[in-house]
Amino acid sequence: MSKFFRKARFSRRFRMLAGFAVLAAVLTACSGIPRDGGVQVGQPAEAGDNPAPVFLPSGPQTGADQESILRGFIDAASSPQGNYAVAREFLTPDFSDSWDPDAGVTVDDGSNRSVNALDASAMQFSVTPVAAVNATGQYEEFDSRVPVPLPYEFVMIDGEWRISEAPNGTVVDASTFASVFSAQALYFFDPGFDYLVPDLRWYPSGASSPTRIVKGLLAGPSPWLLGAVTTAFPEGTALTADAVQVVARDAKVDLNNEALNADAITLQRMRAQLVNSLAPGTSVTLSINDNVQDSGDLGAAAPIVKPRVDTRALILRDGKFGFLAATGTELSPVAGLSEAIVGLAPSAVTLAPDQERAAVRNANGVWGVNAGDDAVQLDPRDGLVAPAVDGYGYVWSVPTARPGELFAYSPSGEAIAVPTPWHEASSIQAIAISRDGTRLVALWTAGTETRFVVTAIKREKSAPVALGEPVYLATEAGVPQDVAWVDELTVAALSTTPSGESTIATQRIGGVSDELESAPGTVTITGGNTLRELRALTGAGVLAVQRGVVGWQDRVDQVVLVATQQGVPR
Repeated sequence: MSKFFRKARFSRRFRMLAGFAVLAAVLTACSGIPRDGGVQVGQPAEAGDNPAPVFLPSGPQTGADQESILRGFIDAASSPQGNYAVAREFLTPDFSDSWDPDAGVTVDDGSNRSVNALDASAMQFSVTPVAAVNATGQYEEFDSRVPVPLPYEFVMIDGEWRISEAPNGTVVDASTFASVFSAQALYFFDPGFDYLVPDLRWYPSGASSPTRIVKGLLAGPSPWLLGAVTTAFPEGTALTADAVQVVARDAKVDLNNEALNADAITLQRMRAQLVNSLAPGTSVTLSINDNVQDSGDLGAAAPIVKPRVDTRALILRDGKFGFLAATGTELSPVAGLSEAIVGLAPSAVTLAPDQERAAVRNANGVWGVNAGDDAVQLDPRDGLVAPAVDGYGYVWSVPTARPGELFAYSPSGEAIAVPTPWHEASSIQAIAISRDGTRLVALWTAGTETRFVVTAIKREKSAPVALGEPVYLATEAGVPQDVAWVDELTVAALSTTPSGESTIATQRIGGVSDELESAPGTVTITGGNTLRELRALTGAGVLAVQRGVVGWQDRVDQVVLVATQQGVPR
């Protein structure tokens, strides 16, 4: 199996499905691509503005039996070119018009496939699914290993077998999926229009991708993000044509009358969403009913995309708190904060994006520290997890033993109880907030099982009021330890196995999970700007960094803590 799915693990949302009947109902919306049949020479790949690897298999062969037609159809469904034109050749004319290949994709590992005759005009194709993409391009992994039967019916037309009934959608093996589908982040705004927030989708590669991306953007964010992000497009905005044409890397996006409700700054925000959601290097010509809108750019008010943190580790060592130099052990203090933070004898620190506020945990609870001011105790409860802080200045805190008692403390010190969606949690080990302030990841346990989740942060006038329904992410077996945001879409969870080995599970939210080798004895992890910048702190006080293709290297010892950074001053 390709590395793309080598470490695939699957969403606990699917693990919660109540039995095989529900799983089968989800997957019967898809049909597929076996790789155990004969290989036939395909047609030439189509050229266009978005060249990409595609599969263009041959159409039905004269005199083919039912199984050959079925296998040919499933193989042809790997090609989205021409609205799955080759695959439709295997269908009856009436069914060709009604079959919906975009209803979803089931991804399997390519093994344990079988074809069985049910009667003289029906066959069953069985697959063992490992992941799925729904009709809006949202990807989820799952761990079921139960084969799912998919039914097909046949009729004879002019002496040739054709498929008259089949499940909607397609089934694609993992290696083929990695070639013919690509992940694309659709961007929506945070409530304050300060950030563009990614919503990862999966679409077939090729010339139709820009159309799918724009339609997905106009349809709005994924359900789990509702209430945490917003869009600049007025309600009801749609394309006037069924396609976005790309000429010399310029996407022509023509919108309907609903877009006339947009003022100048709204048009600029719409353009920002389009430019950042489409392929890098693609410009946008935005028009309404063929009238080009010279909206311009947002300039200084442009939202932050892919927020970054300082590339230097932020550590407490030898009685000093600051940024560690690229070489050596010299620390550069954080202006107005370092002295106060050291005075608190902290065990955990999170630095706000403007680097003028920090959340600090010590033996007496959680504190808020503003640059130039005395520290203020916010949460005196015992057994608190490492606190988080967002770009609005709210400090987040929760006790390990009482996972439902999550509080956010405003810059003025007001305590806000934030309802949590993890009602079955018995303990919570770690929380972390995305650098754009719209999403929270948490690592908690329910009895003996570990849960790693991401959830949307819903706000009113910047104040958090609730968390959305959790999306379950990949975890490794063992005792949960820590979580970190790696970048705008990638998160990591640290666990320790019963034998004492540290393991790190990583996942792109809405994408594929993987396992990362961990430094021995790791007790906390901290994100940088890439997966290679993920840092580990061992129980012996050693800061470890990744070196080479694999492996970790000790960077500096006698480190008390590595602080979480939420961004850099704008």
